[in-house]
Amino acid sequence: MDDQGPQYLVDGVQLRPSDAGWQQALERAYAGAAKPLCLCRHGGVPMYIAHYQQFFVKRLPDTGHRHHPTCASYEPPPGQSGLGEVLGEAVIERAPDRVEVRLEFPLTRRIGRPVVPGEPGAVRTEVAARRRRLGLRGLAHLLLQRGGFNRWYPRMQGKRTWYVVRKHLLAAAHEIETKGVRLADFLLIPEPFSLDDAAAISKRRARAMAVLLSPGEDVQFKLMLVMSELKEFCATNIDHRIVLRHMPDCPLYMERKAGERFKKVFECEYEAWAHQRSAEQAGQADPWRLRFLFCGLIYAKREGVYFVDTATLVMLSSTWIPLDHPYEQLLIDELVRQERCFLKPLRFESKQGATFPNAVLLDTGDAETPLDIVTPFMIDRDRALKQQALARRAAGWIWDMRTQQEPPPLPRAIHHGPRAAAAYTTAAT
Repeated sequence: MDDQGPQYLVDGVQLRPSDAGWQQALERAYAGAAKPLCLCRHGGVPMYIAHYQQFFVKRLPDTGHRHHPTCASYEPPPGQSGLGEVLGEAVIERAPDRVEVRLEFPLTRRIGRPVVPGEPGAVRTEVAARRRRLGLRGLAHLLLQRGGFNRWYPRMQGKRTWYVVRKHLLAAAHEIETKGVRLADFLLIPEPFSLDDAAAISKRRARAMAVLLSPGEDVQFKLMLVMSELKEFCATNIDHRIVLRHMPDCPLYMERKAGERFKKVFECEYEAWAHQRSAEQAGQADPWRLRFLFCGLIYAKREGVYFVDTATLVMLSSTWIPLDHPYEQLLIDELVRQERCFLKPLRFESKQGATFPNAVLLDTGDAETPLDIVTPFMIDRDRALKQQALARRAAGWIWDMRTQQEPPPLPRAIHHGPRAAAAYTTAAT
């Protein structure tokens, strides 16, 4: 297999990201507003150039299905994931590198004001349709998907460090706007922590969080989104204390009742985290351990004391692939071990999530192959939705854990020479 990387036509010249003049060629094309072509398909597929610290080639909106499944720019139609339910309403693609998001939560808490009631017996003269909004879980999935963390290619093995994860999530946040501001302007993703550089890291983080200390005249407090791996979640005498990886010197707090609701709402994720945490404390390290991404809207209760207003918990594989259920780890880890190319359809906040495949193989020819799992622990509604989805699909791979202790053999990988080269991308690696 050719693993030199995807190939593009940039200003009439065929280039790969690994070529020496790649960045210079993109800079010239960017200045001239030229659109490169991805050569995963005959005739090429138009792309666009984005600039964040360096230049990147990215997929144009609504063109993901035009790329070859092995191409890093391939994306199934939106209806095959939870994105399809929010695209066009809660998520609006204004330009290739500009996405507007309508959130269901505020970015500030304002001081309450009395509402003047209408006239007694007043007749209503209009009805407004309820607009769909994106919640915190949906926003986290959007960031992970646009950062490329719902897909895997063999060359990514060993390269998804926290530095890389942070870099691509921040790049995705710079392309997302909401309520007139960029997501990156109120997003805190802590930089990799180092004891040797702890004081400087703390100062940089304090500068970023200083915005929380100046709420304004009519604002009770401002909110900032924090994303990092959950390291500690424990009850104190008055509240819950939360410690995130890469910011151990800056704990967060959650009110007692909110903390109990958090553990109840995210019971599956929290129990998996707690069991894994106990094993790690007992010295039973697992290289394939799950990860748990804590995403919280925080505010300053007083200087240096930050409380969580709203939070969600996203479960991921050891390779940063978002998971909906712990049992998906078995499939995802096996796909990584076998060096397969695949993507994970994200649910966002869909109530029809059971209809989506648990994973999709991208290396089985000119069409992708859905992979589905049925377990005895699925609730009746999800099991019915999964069975309906399986009946509609013409072909695919199914692991029914109720009757099969071991997963059936995976479909054979088919490589296409130059086409397969696109599977080896530097994005999200």
